[in-house]
Amino acid sequence: MKRTNSRIIKLPSIVEAGGELATGLSLEGVEELNARSYDYGRRTANPTLDDYVIEPFNTAFKKRAFAEAVREVGLDSEGILNGRYSTDQLLNGRKFVVSAYPTTRTSYETVLSLTKSFLDTVIADSRVGVTREGSRKVDADAYIFIEYLIDEMDRFGSENSTRFNKQDLAVKDPKTDEKLPLDEEIEEMRVYLELERFANVNVKNSDGFHDALSLKSRIESFLGIFEQGIISRYGVSPTGLEESQAFDYELSDGSAVRYLFFPRPSTEHGKIYSGLVGRKTKNIAASNGDLDILKELAFEDPYEYMGGGAGIRVSTQTTDKSAKRETKIVRLSKDGTQEERVYPVFDNEGKVYVRVGNVLDTLGMLTQQHTSTPTQLKIDLFAALPIYLR
Repeated sequence: MKRTNSRIIKLPSIVEAGGELATGLSLEGVEELNARSYDYGRRTANPTLDDYVIEPFNTAFKKRAFAEAVREVGLDSEGILNGRYSTDQLLNGRKFVVSAYPTTRTSYETVLSLTKSFLDTVIADSRVGVTREGSRKVDADAYIFIEYLIDEMDRFGSENSTRFNKQDLAVKDPKTDEKLPLDEEIEEMRVYLELERFANVNVKNSDGFHDALSLKSRIESFLGIFEQGIISRYGVSPTGLEESQAFDYELSDGSAVRYLFFPRPSTEHGKIYSGLVGRKTKNIAASNGDLDILKELAFEDPYEYMGGGAGIRVSTQTTDKSAKRETKIVRLSKDGTQEERVYPVFDNEGKVYVRVGNVLDTLGMLTQQHTSTPTQLKIDLFAALPIYLR
């Protein structure tokens, strides 16, 4: 083996049968060439750009900005910044903006799981006559005080959140302050295999950083086009795949490639949570969670808030003079469709209670609404065995 100190990273492209790059190749040879190009982009080109250019420069800029932020705004007892700090530097006509700030990451999947378990327990206790704080039994159904439920969800959120410092780096046009477009013409770049070469913020490195970002973006576009082409050619459904499917091939030099199609369920737990609570707006709007809406508008006069052909209507049944009513929440979309949810509610001396079963139904509906199962493609290329192992 010959040791090298640099690599020339080139932009791969999809080769079409009959094209210039496919001269002398069979259809199988064209597919093999494209598979090797994909493997190169995924396992050589982009990792090289990341490891030796993008990440070192990115880290150097952010590390410097964080040190400045500590001096300017300070840290609390847990090592978290006391506020937001931003700085910028002009390098060869590009404005590099770095922001350092405290933020919080919440595991909404855990919060929702705890909420469901909590509500299930409320129902189970109600059935056997166990009295719980903030709940009561109304005509054999379990109801819960809405503010109490929201407080419990807030507690689950606090207990499953992590505070940390975050830094963002953006490259902007100094004239417009808009994000600077990447170079759509770059096709290759020589990368020196030295981890510290780009760990310094200077004009030369800023040019290389921008080139690397641009080339990586174009390579990722190539990877996406190849993957979608493979999914289409094999007739695999892009969503809702029930079980994995694998296709293995031996290549001309004895190496092998495997296309593995598999379902990967994806649930947007943050959107489910927001469908129940958590969005604060000046006026109650369609984006508010159902529990927030019920807390504010159950037993109140009919309410409507519209804008641009979309909005929300909330009304509580008025024919029944008892403390038990039904509140209807109707969300209207610009295309004329509407979504309606109805909640039995109970007024207990000015405190609004909601039927637990309906909240669980909404939780299930939101989970289904925000869960998808896109088909994922995993491509593995296995090098040919050494002769002595064949």
